[in-house]
Amino acid sequence: MSLILRWGLAVGLVIVLVDAAAGELTRSISDGDLAAAVELVDLLVNLALLGWVGHRVAGALGDLRNGLEAAVLAGLIAGLGGVGYHLVRGGEPTTPTDAVALVAWNVVLAAAAGALGAWVGSAVRRDRPPGRDSS
Repeated sequence: MSLILRWGLAVGLVIVLVDAAAGELTRSISDGDLAAAVELVDLLVNLALLGWVGHRVAGALGDLRNGLEAAVLAGLIAGLGGVGYHLVRGGEPTTPTDAVALVAWNVVLAAAAGALGAWVGSAVRRDRPPGRDSS
């Protein structure tokens, strides 16, 4: 359980920082195509980090569910961080519906990328029997 929390919180905070950096960068860019490219790179980095955390935790604990839980926790942290960022730096008002949609979008992305990473991670040959909790 502590491994899931550590990895989920750590990767979630990294994603919050990456998203905030991308948000600040897109604010300073006047070219729409370049801003869209920055947002695309931000999304790809997020998906890679979420898949990676799912893979690492599932591989360490030998269970797909554990990797998926860590990825979804990271997505939840990223979504809540995104809501906080929009409340602090947002130019337009954030409605409760927008906030819920942002958190839900991050959780869905985390579940998709985390499931793929956790599936690959749980399929990796382990040197300890399944079900052993090393945390």
